[in-house]
Amino acid sequence: MEFYDVVNARRSIRQFEDKEIPRDVLARILDAGLKAPSSNHQRRWELVTLTEKPLILELAELIKPYPCRIQEPKTPQQEMFKIAYPRQRSMIEESACVILPYFKQKYPLSEDKNGYGLMDYGAVWALIENMLLAATAEGVGSVVHIPVKKEPQQIKEFLNVPDGWGLPALVVLGYAIKDPLLPTQVKATIENKVRWNKW
Repeated sequence: MEFYDVVNARRSIRQFEDKEIPRDVLARILDAGLKAPSSNHQRRWELVTLTEKPLILELAELIKPYPCRIQEPKTPQQEMFKIAYPRQRSMIEESACVILPYFKQKYPLSEDKNGYGLMDYGAVWALIENMLLAATAEGVGSVVHIPVKKEPQQIKEFLNVPDGWGLPALVVLGYAIKDPLLPTQVKATIENKVRWNKW
């Protein structure tokens, strides 16, 4: 796919076929992530990559599915809530691969006064976006789950991750089912989101 076709085609997919992703495809997706820019050119990342189904299912048990009381969505955000919230666990259960992009957290975000903590945090999101785009280029569906509440600590213990590593999101990959549920996209265009030379 051409780059701009990939950018326009990327969507968050939360329903997957029961189908493995070939290792060479995963290697290209992971490599694309590792090519992202990073703070001080350090690339302080470790990508824990789960492809064994029993491990993925065990990880999924740590993720809470959120109920959604919205029956008739009136906005794209409500439509996303209705689709995404109840599928936080099942999308992981159905996936073929879960990548956990840990970054060395030198400065805690909760206590950061000078913005340094955002450097490594921002860099790992560049890595994540590279993987999402690479997955799209490979014909692989993708979505992220941001761990909340007790999930980061439970996942850390499950994977025996040493102290000092942060996990901003889980990158969930798989081949999309036919006609997966997709919320309406909020329109973000040059005309309605870009301000030239001043606010």
